[in-house]
Amino acid sequence: MNQRQLVGVVAGSAVLVAGATVVALNLPGGSAPEASRAAPVAAAEPAAVEPVVDDGDGKPVKASLHTLDVAPPAPGARRVEVRKRGTEKFSLLGLTWSDPALTVGGTVEVRTRAVGTGRWSGWQTLETAGTRGPDSGDEAKGDLRGGSEPLWVGPSDGVAARVVSAEGAKPLPAGLRLDLVDPGRKAGSSAGQGGGLALEPSDPATVAPSESAAPAASTAAPAGTTEAPAAPAPATTTAPAPAKGKGIAAVARVPLPSYTSRAGWNAGPAKAEPAVADAVNVMFVHHTADGGNAYNCADSPAHVRAIQTYHMGSQGWDDIGYNFLVDKCGNLFEGRGGGVDRAVVGAHTYGFNTGTAAIAVLGTYTAEGAAEPARKIISQVAAARLTAYGFDPGTTAELTERATDGKFPHLSVQTFQRVSGHRDGVATACPGDGLYAQLPAIRIEASARVLGFKAGAPTGGVSSGGKYYVKGKATLSWSAATPSASIDRFELLVDGAARATLPGTARSGAVDVPSGTHRLQVRATHVSGNADTTAAATVISDVTLPAISAPWLGLRTGTVSTTSVPVAVNFKASDNVKVAWIGGTSPSKATLSATATTWKTSAKPGAAVTFGVSAKDLVGNVRNTSVTRTTALLAETSAKRSGTWTKKSAKSHLNGKALYASKKNAKLTFTFTGRSAALIVGRFKNSGKATVYLDGKKVSTIDTKAGKTTYRQAVWAKSPAYGKHTVTIVVLATSGRPGVTVDGLAYVK
Repeated sequence: MNQRQLVGVVAGSAVLVAGATVVALNLPGGSAPEASRAAPVAAAEPAAVEPVVDDGDGKPVKASLHTLDVAPPAPGARRVEVRKRGTEKFSLLGLTWSDPALTVGGTVEVRTRAVGTGRWSGWQTLETAGTRGPDSGDEAKGDLRGGSEPLWVGPSDGVAARVVSAEGAKPLPAGLRLDLVDPGRKAGSSAGQGGGLALEPSDPATVAPSESAAPAASTAAPAGTTEAPAAPAPATTTAPAPAKGKGIAAVARVPLPSYTSRAGWNAGPAKAEPAVADAVNVMFVHHTADGGNAYNCADSPAHVRAIQTYHMGSQGWDDIGYNFLVDKCGNLFEGRGGGVDRAVVGAHTYGFNTGTAAIAVLGTYTAEGAAEPARKIISQVAAARLTAYGFDPGTTAELTERATDGKFPHLSVQTFQRVSGHRDGVATACPGDGLYAQLPAIRIEASARVLGFKAGAPTGGVSSGGKYYVKGKATLSWSAATPSASIDRFELLVDGAARATLPGTARSGAVDVPSGTHRLQVRATHVSGNADTTAAATVISDVTLPAISAPWLGLRTGTVSTTSVPVAVNFKASDNVKVAWIGGTSPSKATLSATATTWKTSAKPGAAVTFGVSAKDLVGNVRNTSVTRTTALLAETSAKRSGTWTKKSAKSHLNGKALYASKKNAKLTFTFTGRSAALIVGRFKNSGKATVYLDGKKVSTIDTKAGKTTYRQAVWAKSPAYGKHTVTIVVLATSGRPGVTVDGLAYVK
């Protein structure tokens, strides 16, 4: 056959559509393919579209679309072959044609050359049945093209193709071309995460564009990006009156699982504001049928971006057709813009796009079912979107066929399962026999589960520094909308392992938590066997008692009597987390600072007294310690005298007596065996100074003068190591106030 050869990119032929650069590749003897004229730039970026995420080098991530004209050489041809040839880099491709109402009634096969290895793949088939997306009038009809399902092939730079019309089928449609999409670099950004919310159905007439622009709980776009300009409120489309679930008037709302928003996968802007229906009556399940399932989930953002570019740039749709997409690893992606909490009309199930939503699993599931992570996400999304409008996912709904050339007669009312496959509404093999066979179980899981299940914060401990601490045990509480009779049991999980089992009537329970940091959850099991687990709460179990040193007792300054001697209990407390409280426990009670190292108290001389100290940590672990000591008083008469000392008698002196000296170098020497001593004097307005010696070494100079008369004052205290010691006081005969009055000595045995 005479094939027109690819020669290059026509300068100035690139136009922006859906965040992608569309490049029309002219071939000798022909004009630019139609798509180069079918991609006008929207006048204003819709408010629902999130900004493009920066790829780390200051440049936005964009997908590019290259087209290869493969039209047959003559009208009525039934076969086209494209020999192996090099191309621009691409990772996804599809076959499109001019008339969206036509199909290729035969086979479309392609081979691609891998970047790097240069190896050619085997022949792979593109699915063409049931690929029409928008209902009549839902998209800008003049832009629409027919097309196969896209095929994800990974980074490639070469292609070959063969298109054969089936025997008895119509000739190949006009305007055939291969569309090659390069999704750009992988998103690689965590921006745009959201989800975990029980969604309320939105009223299209009252929700402002700014409120619907981004999904609930999505994070803001990274710094340096630009917000999309405001646009008029989305158009609304009236759906058939929602049919209530059979046997159930209303159900509790289920939260939407966490998802990657459009900003997170670098979505391009939609061409127009989406239409919004009154409710999501049915969730249609698809597979993208674009290659095998051995893809790397790290490529999923690029995969989704490529599908959007194909839907918009190749097929002329306003945006990506699906409301949600999920990969085999269970990573959920927001699809068509307009808000995950709204009944946005997509382009996914021809004739039944209004009043429904769709989730597509990346990959092909003709022979095998979806992996467990993806299957679980399907059931959770279906439960979230259907229960948001009061529908039980296990019931049925009636929908009206809107297509004039659809699977059913135009405007006929058809009954669908609330969770249906694409093939239920359109003549297609989608979502593949393997995934379609899983739908009954998905319906059961979406419906027969513990609804409205959520847990509160753990209790039984204390929060500090943004962390929650417990003392070996935590209490969890939870709520559920499902009646207790339908709940088999609740399990309290510590690091994923069940540590306590409670009946379906329980709404709280305590669980032992080993020492260290752990994740606590509650798992609810429905009588059907389906289980749901709450989000994990991190707690730190602290069973370590505080440490506190053995206290030692020392005398301190203050007023002394025959019944009370001022003492200081000294200690040091610490904890592996934090000391929260320190107190004295005997001979009296006292609350001290959490950082205290000294407790000032008193002791009765002549008797053994126990001094107790306690330390408590954040969660109540307590350590107690104590020391028993005896204090004693030495009368002034027991001291060895040198110089002239005069006896003083007054009731206010210790034991009613004291010694007074006013001559320089007069001294008294006390001898004791113990570990702490305090010199006791009388203080008056005309009292003088004296020097104090401990074991013959000068240690202090004291001034006994006071503004008012005070008796029995410990004015000097020292705590040497236990042993035999001497304390000597030497009068300095201060000018004008030479006298010093000594009451005695206190010491700790």
